Amino acid sequence: MKTKQKFRKQYIAKINYHELKEGKKMKLGAQFYSLRDKTQTPIELKATFKAMKDVGYEIAQMSAIGPIAPELLRDYSLVYDLPITCTHSAPDRIINDTAALIREHIIYGCPTVGIGSMPTEYRGSIEGARAFINDYRDAAKRFADAGLRFAYHNHDFEFEDLGGTNAINLLIEEFPECDFILDTYWVKYAGHDYIEMIKDLGPARIKNVHFKDMKEEPKGAICPCGEGVIDFAPVVKLCNELGIVNALVEQDNAPYSGDSYGQLTISYNNLKGLFEKPEDN
Repeated sequence: MKTKQKFRKQYIAKINYHELKEGKKMKLGAQFYSLRDKTQTPIELKATFKAMKDVGYEIAQMSAIGPIAPELLRDYSLVYDLPITCTHSAPDRIINDTAALIREHIIYGCPTVGIGSMPTEYRGSIEGARAFINDYRDAAKRFADAGLRFAYHNHDFEFEDLGGTNAINLLIEEFPECDFILDTYWVKYAGHDYIEMIKDLGPARIKNVHFKDMKEEPKGAICPCGEGVIDFAPVVKLCNELGIVNALVEQDNAPYSGDSYGQLTISYNNLKGLFEKPEDN
């Protein structure tokens, strides 16, 4: 039995209104985890920045890239005008190499240090979820002191009933220093409503949304955005209304297609009409 989804707004941080600009609209970006087969060396990463800029993407997320100097990452981001809005950083580094992570994110101008998932040892119990919160809170506070934010990327297991609550509610209620990189695919896969979750958390806790699509059959198969069952139009509309400005296309299985650039291009072409400004028409 799934725990009813509840998002208690008294636990949600107040909006920093100075971060929101009137008329600021959502931008479409590429999650480089989808391109990890082409980002393991400086030459590959530079080529991938260029390729995604040529496709039309406006922003980027770094995840699963090779050991690239942060100064090079900054240079590629600037040359190709693809600001890095968030990362998925290694859990061990978040806890044990916090100062270096802060330095790196500041160098390449990324405001959000993300974690891709809750490590397995914390999953499956209320006690485990609370241990995760306890273990990562100090790092999250240090990020905040440096002007950065810590953000959690959800999957489906966080919505599983742990006996009257679930991990996602514990993160929301007991970890106010934590933002969310909301993944549309995984919220839907878990049987919940990503629109309601975006409404309840708002821009105070969500700065980045993963646009990931799924096929109707076989159930749960990941596919390019616009080729599956998820309707992204209301997501873009709501995020524009709320001031949530970063949409990041993530397709976990793109590298296995033999043409990850092509898969991200399909998603861009299917989604770009949702992001066009009036003067673009």
